[in-house]
Amino acid sequence: MSQLQPRPDLGDPRPYTFPRHRRLSVGGGEIVALNVPGQKYASIRLVLPNGGAYEPAGRRGVTMLTGEALEDGVHGDNSLAPELEQHGADWVCYATWDSFVAGVDAPTTRIGDATRLFAEAVRTPALRDEDVLRRREQVLEGFWLEASRPSRLAMRAIGGQLFSGRYATPLSGAPVALQDVTPDMVRDFHRSTVAAAAGTLVVVGDLDGVDLEEMGRTVFGGAEPARRPAESAPEPAPHDLPRVLLVDRPDSVQSAIVLAQRAPSRSAIDLPRADGMSEVLGGMFTSRLNLELRERLGYTYGVGSRFDLRRDSGVFLISTQVDTPTTAPSVTASLEQIRRLQEGGVTGEELEAVRQSNTVGLPVTYSNARSMAHALVEMVVHDLPEDHVDRLRAGFDALTAADLDAAAREYLDPAAMALIVVGDAARLKDPLGEAGFGEVDVRDPENLWN
Repeated sequence: MSQLQPRPDLGDPRPYTFPRHRRLSVGGGEIVALNVPGQKYASIRLVLPNGGAYEPAGRRGVTMLTGEALEDGVHGDNSLAPELEQHGADWVCYATWDSFVAGVDAPTTRIGDATRLFAEAVRTPALRDEDVLRRREQVLEGFWLEASRPSRLAMRAIGGQLFSGRYATPLSGAPVALQDVTPDMVRDFHRSTVAAAAGTLVVVGDLDGVDLEEMGRTVFGGAEPARRPAESAPEPAPHDLPRVLLVDRPDSVQSAIVLAQRAPSRSAIDLPRADGMSEVLGGMFTSRLNLELRERLGYTYGVGSRFDLRRDSGVFLISTQVDTPTTAPSVTASLEQIRRLQEGGVTGEELEAVRQSNTVGLPVTYSNARSMAHALVEMVVHDLPEDHVDRLRAGFDALTAADLDAAAREYLDPAAMALIVVGDAARLKDPLGEAGFGEVDVRDPENLWN
């Protein structure tokens, strides 16, 4: 019988530097190109600065619906996907609060054909009434299908507890608002915002032999330079915090829990300090919340925390699912972990775990064209410096325990939090009220966004 060989000693991790990209102007647009020799599957993304946050009150959801409808192509009736498949290409399109992004992933040997089809779909889609209405119904059905999961419903209720205006309604427009978005509204949004703006084209892959200027002319056409909409800080929700929103799901045996508060914008926050603190609290398997709620108390299979950052604001949130009887104790235990972190600070082991998790794995994180394109899209959307990935790595490398301690005090404020619980109101209202977190508002899921 052969013996097991001893495990080799680990060496020091190699330093990682994000590959350098270049910029070039073509017509009314700009190309951000990253040549990665040997990466034969390219990612192409057109970034426009018109996200859901800028939609007027009567057209909430039009940005996302337009993105869905583009996939019907220039001929309508799902015509784009089969055409792209002939070239081994995949369509990509999504809306965020801050941007509208469309593109393709394609073999570099077919990048010209894939780009042409992509450009036609973005600039001259059919947008027939029947296709837009079908897509609208699909989005509505998908909304309620996802809302049947308590965790998803709780997440979509965050906006209304922290903000007034557009952020109070989910990005998709939610059922009431989206139902009023018509095909004419979609065509108007496309004509004035998507078709009219050149935007920024992100291209990542093995670009040897690729004519980037020709690609830019194909995608931008004669469109004018994109103009970013005016920004203003969103207003807070019209109620006092802390408070409890209890979304009733009668006879549910589990509860979905979200603790959320407003946070600084992406440009204003110190991301290594903020993300590092969040990882200590709830972002890693060895986090304070996971060790307490999962390992010690046995209340949940997992709990997490993270920042959702936008151009004009942000949200910090903690989320988990627990059995109904442990709902109120889980909230109390979570708040206690926040208090202990703020008062006692992080340990040396926690600091080292944060450093390692955000530096050692970077070569894997950015190992393909899609992940590198995502980083460049973020750079474009948030006006980040050219070397923002390297700055983040350096920021995590330089973190100290004092940095994370200060972040916990600066970015966490239970008195400014909203608690969203989705579960059986008949069994939860009294225990949550007795926990003393705030006033309990019981709502029906059907009426959350009326």
